[in-house]
Amino acid sequence: MDIARAERESLRWMILLALNHARPTGTTDHVLVRTAQDIYLTVTVDVIQRELDYLKGLGLVSVTRSDDNPLWHASLTSAGVDVVEYRENAPKGVARPRMY
Repeated sequence: MDIARAERESLRWMILLALNHARPTGTTDHVLVRTAQDIYLTVTVDVIQRELDYLKGLGLVSVTRSDDNPLWHASLTSAGVDVVEYRENAPKGVARPRMY
C-alpha cells in the first residue's frame, strides 16, 4: 500500500471518530482540520471536504453546505455510528483498527 493511500484511509477513520465525539450536533470542516493537524496529519480544508464527500458517498456522514456560509457542517449517520462502534464492518477505504 502506498503512503498517500494509507494517510487518506487513516484520515477517514479520524474524521469518523471526531464526528462520533461531536454527536449529536456534528461539527464543521474547520474543526476537523484542526483535529487532524493536532495528530500531525498535513491536511487542508480542501482535503477534509474531499474525504467528507467520500464518506458521504458511503452513507456514513451527512454534510450540510450553505451558499452564504463557507463552512461545511458534518455529522454521523446511523450507519456511521454503527461503523465507529464496531457493530458493522468498515467499508474498504476506511482504516478502522481491529477491535481488541
